[in-house]
Amino acid sequence: MIGAAIFSVPSSIFLSVGSVGAALSLWVIGIMITFCGFYIYLELGCLLPHTGGEKVYLDTAFPRPYRLASTLYAFYILFGFPGMASVVIADNTLFAFNVTASEIGQRALAVGIMALVAAALSISREWSVRIVNSLSLLKLATFLLILSTALAIVVGVIPSNGDLGANFQNPFAHSSTSVYDYSVSLFKVLESFLGWNSASLVLGEVKNPQRTLKVAGLLSVGSVGLLYLLINVSYFIVATPSDIGQAGTQLVARLLGNVFGSAASRVTAGMVALSTFGSSVSTAFAVTRVIRELAAEGITPAASILSKTSRSGNPAIATSIFMFGPSVVAVLLLPFGDAYAFLLDVNQYMLAMVYGAVVVCLFIIRQNVSSAEYPFQVWTWVPWLFLACQIYLVVSPLASPSGPGDTNLPYWLAPVVSFLVIGLGVLYWRLKAFDNSARNLWFGKIGDNLGSYGAITAP
Repeated sequence: MIGAAIFSVPSSIFLSVGSVGAALSLWVIGIMITFCGFYIYLELGCLLPHTGGEKVYLDTAFPRPYRLASTLYAFYILFGFPGMASVVIADNTLFAFNVTASEIGQRALAVGIMALVAAALSISREWSVRIVNSLSLLKLATFLLILSTALAIVVGVIPSNGDLGANFQNPFAHSSTSVYDYSVSLFKVLESFLGWNSASLVLGEVKNPQRTLKVAGLLSVGSVGLLYLLINVSYFIVATPSDIGQAGTQLVARLLGNVFGSAASRVTAGMVALSTFGSSVSTAFAVTRVIRELAAEGITPAASILSKTSRSGNPAIATSIFMFGPSVVAVLLLPFGDAYAFLLDVNQYMLAMVYGAVVVCLFIIRQNVSSAEYPFQVWTWVPWLFLACQIYLVVSPLASPSGPGDTNLPYWLAPVVSFLVIGLGVLYWRLKAFDNSARNLWFGKIGDNLGSYGAITAP
């Protein structure tokens, strides 16, 4: 769950909403929404513990039109830009080595980092997991350093650069009044929690998936939610709002550099780069498996190649190349300073539509599966609340902001790109020649897919 966003988005969130209180309130809301989503995925994951996550749920609930749901989900996976964290890694790596690179050099480094992630996955499945776990410890060490610094300032061990409580005296002063600002900021908060649903993508490879998902998932969401809230409070203890707003994707390194000096700043930047690299490997580990499942059903192009498993136990290296393709194009073409924030907006906008569709899946599946077959069922108000949040996130960014958007690109570009991806998915589905296979399957029933995936009977 701990990825690149928590190291980079707090700066842009504060710039958008304009106050400490509003920024921290969004993190509390983000925790609540994440818990709602987790419980929905817990119900579906316990019922259908198979690799594929949303693909499994969409296929089960929407058997017709034949493979349309899977195709649209494949386009979300492909254009969810899983390589966007490479921008944060490149930025912090250059800062760590005190290197000033041209924009071309920054782009080349970001693309090289994606290639390095693909190479890491080609080693072996076990070593991929070890890399992720080892670098996860570095993430926790980085967080511990931030929290310890804030605590030391509070108790007076480290002198404060200003009035310690100034940021919290009038916490909601200068808050933005634009709905758009809060919407794009909430996108960024939810991106920080994104890993909460990654387990559903690889449940077929998890031992005792029902018990593991319940215990590990609940502990993860709860602990990370509390940790993120404390980290954001620490940011405002360590630095002034002005410092936070100007730090960008180098937030942690620059803030700790203000306290301990330039050497500490560079070391911290290196820690952030390495820990974010571990998150990128983790994301790629899950996403390549979903692409392999999609390819095995003939949904993706070059399905015979992408459906293979390499000797390492991971999907073939071609799958990683396919996965990072759109991210490489985006990194090379978009203004580099806006690339990360823009790709994050596009990803979260499409993800809001996916989450909304998953809630509908839950309601449909409930109508076709008796309560006795459920190992776990979430309270009914939870999916309704989660669905309302996704509808808000889809609709609200379409309103014109009162000021500039969160990037120098047009505010409407992220929603337009998202709808364009959906349109391309529908066009691809029509041209894929699924029609011949679909003529006899157009009227398939949800029960057929439930039988195919195998609903789990409660013990």
